Amino acid sequence: MAEFFSEGQIAQFRELFDRFDRNGDGHITAEELKCVLKSLGQKVKTKICKNMILQYDKNKTKRMEFKEFLDMMANVFQYHLSHPESRSATTEEDLAATKRLEDLFDSLDVDESGFIDAEEIIKLTEKLGEKMTLEEVRELISQVDKDGDGKVNKDEFKRLMASK
Repeated sequence: MAEFFSEGQIAQFRELFDRFDRNGDGHITAEELKCVLKSLGQKVKTKICKNMILQYDKNKTKRMEFKEFLDMMANVFQYHLSHPESRSATTEEDLAATKRLEDLFDSLDVDESGFIDAEEIIKLTEKLGEKMTLEEVRELISQVDKDGDGKVNKDEFKRLMASK
């Protein structure tokens, strides 16, 4: 999995690994791993970190070596690349963009139900001078409606807007 990263990224991960390898023994314990993940914006419990170490601990030391750490990070990055909605907003710019999307969603959710439904979309398109049939609106909704409820929730809306 280390081939997933460039040499520069591997060097950055080495720095990160070394920073959290408090005693410099070349291993990260569950408590140290928790600190690493926290620095990357992830909140996890020590028990979860122990399980993560066991999952990647090829030599059964109950501690994570650098290669095992790289394997874990490659899996984390692959997951986030394939699930963009799972990424947490961490920068001020990310937070501001998320807030703008949520505000836009709220303005479109006229009845404040927490969903944008077909009726709200039809009214919006009429205000914009467009006419859409109920069938056209349902087709539009079905393209983003991941949970199949016939409405667009805030997460589906953010996913749609992030893909644009």
